[in-house]
Amino acid sequence: MISTVRPPFAPPAFNTTGPTTPPATPTTPPATPTTPARPPVGPAQPSAPRALPANPKAMGRDEFLKLLVSQLKNQDPLNPMDGKDMAAQLAQFSSVEQLLQINKSLEAQATRDAEIVDAITTLGEAQESRADELAQLIEGQMAMGTVGKIGVTPGNTAFVDRDGLGPLVVDTGTRVGTGRVTVTNSKGEVVGTRNVEITKAGQQAFDLGELFTDPKLPAGKYSYTFEVAATGGPFQAVKTFTAGRITGMKYENGNPILIIGDSLTVPMSQLTQIRA
Repeated sequence: MISTVRPPFAPPAFNTTGPTTPPATPTTPPATPTTPARPPVGPAQPSAPRALPANPKAMGRDEFLKLLVSQLKNQDPLNPMDGKDMAAQLAQFSSVEQLLQINKSLEAQATRDAEIVDAITTLGEAQESRADELAQLIEGQMAMGTVGKIGVTPGNTAFVDRDGLGPLVVDTGTRVGTGRVTVTNSKGEVVGTRNVEITKAGQQAFDLGELFTDPKLPAGKYSYTFEVAATGGPFQAVKTFTAGRITGMKYENGNPILIIGDSLTVPMSQLTQIRA
């Protein structure tokens, strides 16, 4: 009998020359840092409205009805269309069409409202302009009616005509007693002083022609002061007015200006009284 001889077991070979180098591990490149998103700066802005594109091939009422009739003609006789679905489609289409009509009506109404507002604004401006013109016309007519009368305004000027007459208007308040009027000419010279009895309080009028009779004051423009002394008391100045006959009228910037005593011009709005 022949025996098979197996070779002796061979152990694995080891590297005895040095340490074994481990296999190289692939390196992963470092991740690039991402920049954090910055929040928007400033107040929030509303998004711009987006207009829906117009579809020239959009289905209208006629197209919908034709499609529905065609669908009814070509439906399966064994599986006809449900009447409820058809009614629902018709109702939905009708609602959409009504909404479109309402939208068109509202847009037309908004356009008409804007036109009405513009018309009212224009009319108001025209009426305001005409009202100003009418007010100026009325004021001018009133000013013309004052010519020849005595106009009174705050001041201390007196006008004497060729007859020596010249109105004075004063307000003594609550004072009664002896009044004293001192008249000064245009050169600042005192041309006369007269006393008059004040028997009542409040506003009252005098005439220089009655106070200065001998001699009379020459015609011209004067200034004056008026004082009142109660019984046993000192003289105290009272409120005075400029009074004179209105001899004419003129317009400045559309406003009537009255001429008093041939030299003093006063806007009509500054008159406090008109005397006959």
